[in-house]
Amino acid sequence: MIYVPIRGEIDPITLASWAISADWDLCIGWGSSRSAVLQPVGVQPEFIVGGTWHRDQCEPDAWDMPVPRAHAPVRAASLTAVIVPGLAFDRRGQRLGRGAGVYDRFLSTLAPHTLRIGVIPDAQLVEALPTEPHDVPMHFVVTEKQVIPAASLAP
Repeated sequence: MIYVPIRGEIDPITLASWAISADWDLCIGWGSSRSAVLQPVGVQPEFIVGGTWHRDQCEPDAWDMPVPRAHAPVRAASLTAVIVPGLAFDRRGQRLGRGAGVYDRFLSTLAPHTLRIGVIPDAQLVEALPTEPHDVPMHFVVTEKQVIPAASLAP
């Protein structure tokens, strides 16, 4: 699962294009309401053509995130990995989001073996972030300069 970037987030279009060309199933999180948990919805190959998001095929969800108009649900249990944006990450895999808990609620529903990968510019990587009991850490944090193994993959 990836995301369509908003307001300064790293754009995962290269990864998304590669995944589509490798015939992987790709999805994006869709918020049907502000109280609902994100629902993974499928991404059709024509949504990502030539290394470009075709935002003309998007509509804003309840969180104003652009998602494909065709909301073809994907079972969260079938996800292998989730690529997660953030305002900051620390070396333990903790994430600072936009404050609504959208990703934390979603990530808490995933199987423990589903890879959680945070992406952030290296300049926004910090040594430590405050945490709350509902926070779900990433397994890896990736910047343009490094890959940091963070949370354990043990069940």
